[in-house]
Amino acid sequence: MADAEEVVNDVFMAIWERRADILAEDGLKSYLFRAVKNRCLNKIKRDRLPFDSMPTNMPVTSKDNTILQNMVARETETRLHALIDRLPNKCKQVFLFSRKHEMSYKEIADLMDISPKTVENQIGLALKFLKENF
Repeated sequence: MADAEEVVNDVFMAIWERRADILAEDGLKSYLFRAVKNRCLNKIKRDRLPFDSMPTNMPVTSKDNTILQNMVARETETRLHALIDRLPNKCKQVFLFSRKHEMSYKEIADLMDISPKTVENQIGLALKFLKENF
């Protein structure tokens, strides 16, 4: 029960943080179901990873980032968000559904009432634009 509440809470927090990127009300219900389903599947997948069977003497890199690494990461993220904001509206929505919301091409196509091939083309255009301008 606690895991379910955590997943639903995470979805609502993600919706609140990305409320400007999410489609109008007609797509929200479908988005909610898919977002919760995907987050549940991701949690199940993460929980199944065999971390207990890893050797204890295996070297692990530090998760502590230096101040410089954190600054570079924030700067990179800011540049990336600025470029994403320059994408055409529909292309931006498709890209964000794919990358931020981890939706499949088919799910995006169903949600936006477009073909999966159009989703593929829009993501290709977005990636090309980001690669050229980053």
